[in-house]
Amino acid sequence: MADIELVIKIPEEMYEASQIIDVKYEDTVQIPLEVITNGTPLPKGHGTLIDSDKLIDKWAKTTVRGRTEFDQVIMCEPTVIPAESEEG
Repeated sequence: MADIELVIKIPEEMYEASQIIDVKYEDTVQIPLEVITNGTPLPKGHGTLIDSDKLIDKWAKTTVRGRTEFDQVIMCEPTVIPAESEEG
């Protein structure tokens, strides 16, 4: 059986509580299926995940030939995880 890497969103309070509670394996609570169902599977064989917007901003400050083409290559790649809105 293959593993699936999954990105999930949970309330910040739930995450913070999970960091301070000493939970023993026998006592773990099963993760609600809704959290898993709404997760974003990462593509198999994915490389390092980066913030392409920050890369493009950094690249824009350089004076290298081919910069526009490089920007297009990055911008044409499929989105794995959408950017967070300003509202968070």
